[in-house]
Amino acid sequence: MERLRIGLLGAARVARAGIVDPVAAEPRAVLAAVAARDRGRAADFAREHDVAIVAADYAALISHPGIDLVYVATPPAHHAEWAARAIAQGKHVLVEKPFGLDAREAEHVLALARDRGVRVFEAMHAPHHPLFRKVEAIVSSGALGAIRRVVARFDVALPRTPGEFRWDATQGGGALMDLGVYPLAFCRRLLGEAFEIESVTADLIEGVDADFSARLRFDGGVIAEVSSAFTKPVVMELSVEGDCGTVLADRIVVPHRGNRLETRIDGETMIEEVPGPTSWTAQLNAICDTLLDGRPFPLPEDDFVHSMRAIDRIRAAGGW
Repeated sequence: MERLRIGLLGAARVARAGIVDPVAAEPRAVLAAVAARDRGRAADFAREHDVAIVAADYAALISHPGIDLVYVATPPAHHAEWAARAIAQGKHVLVEKPFGLDAREAEHVLALARDRGVRVFEAMHAPHHPLFRKVEAIVSSGALGAIRRVVARFDVALPRTPGEFRWDATQGGGALMDLGVYPLAFCRRLLGEAFEIESVTADLIEGVDADFSARLRFDGGVIAEVSSAFTKPVVMELSVEGDCGTVLADRIVVPHRGNRLETRIDGETMIEEVPGPTSWTAQLNAICDTLLDGRPFPLPEDDFVHSMRAIDRIRAAGGW
């Protein structure tokens, strides 16, 4: 491939930030096709964003010979099904988070991809931005000393409007699945995959977790407090506390919209904004590096499997 040809499955709200704008900033990629449950909606999307192909339906898009990678942006309940079907057609896939309904779906999709010789990526964009990379570098440098505590929080007030899948548990909704996947990803990147669950609490509204919080203990006794809510004003924070100092990253999920990194080490404070492309653009850059140039992807091949396993464990821990 000289250029990555992308097909969008589902003309969702996330599509503009998730793929339209990143493609405009990445000359190695093109948004070549779109399909939606409503073909008229797909046609409107194509006209607005100059997409050449309007597929008749999802099946037509994933089988189209002019597509190299399928971006699955349906509600989460349908992620695994369409990822698997696209893989069967020999396509690479980029799957919106959360990857599926549970870890078994993620494991199945990964096995299919390995067998077919294609790549699977989860749209966990925030860790690709230079802001999170800088937090990682500070922690790994040892400048903070021994890490004692990590706090990761993501809240967004989400109205309960008709048809909003995030308020529908059968569609993969809930604060943990939609928002909490990010704080968990940050903790897993910094602290590893091994953790014990000390406590979990959740506030349910008609079977959907409107908010949740969990206290986790990672290797070395590091405590991680993760939380998310649909019922509170926007907060996107990650803080890491060590024996010698702390680092606090604000707007960690969408750092391109104005972030703030505050580092306090040995009594000295530094405050800065970390520049960079949008986190979605950084993610697409990494995908193009991998598929077009053969470079290693920054996240492990099975990262999305570990993500869903962490979610499964929290939901099974009680307090839900």
